[in-house]
Amino acid sequence: MDSKGEKTMRRATRESLFLCLVMSTVVGMSLVGLGCSHPARPVELDQARMAYAEAQANPQVASRAPVALREAEEAVLRAEQTWDKDRDVREAQNLAAVAQRRVEIARAATEQKQAEAELEELAATRDRLLLEARTREAQRAQEQADQAQREADQAYKQVRAATTQTALLEQELSTVKEEIAAKEVAAKEAAAKAQAKRRTKAR
Repeated sequence: MDSKGEKTMRRATRESLFLCLVMSTVVGMSLVGLGCSHPARPVELDQARMAYAEAQANPQVASRAPVALREAEEAVLRAEQTWDKDRDVREAQNLAAVAQRRVEIARAATEQKQAEAELEELAATRDRLLLEARTREAQRAQEQADQAQREADQAYKQVRAATTQTALLEQELSTVKEEIAAKEVAAKEAAAKAQAKRRTKAR
């Protein structure tokens, strides 16, 4: 084989080795890429985030269970941060479940506070109605007492009037008796004088 043929063979060999090297590099990079690919984000994280967002948008939850809502937010953030840091699907799912539970606790606390508020409102309404009923009863009793007092005053006035009338009649009767007695005395005196005159004439 001449030198020209040897050169051609060496060049072909180098090209073949270079091609193999390139192919090996591509395959290796593909394998590395497959090994470093990230797993898909667990849907539980999105579900937990959505559940928290719905609870946060509810003014009743925000006002009646602020502590439980804050704990739910912290649980959601912890689940998301753990996923962003470690890409551990199982751990992220577990923490997302905890976050979901926290949201449920916040909602349950809200319902409990709502029920307690309604119970207090019903109790206040009951007390108000009882007070109004007692007030009406007291008013009726006062009205009856006032009526009885007016009737008693009227009866007292009638008794006083009758007593006064009786006193006047007794006074008039006493005066009449005195007049009759005086007339009787005068009549007796007149009769005695007349009898004395008759005796004087008879002598």
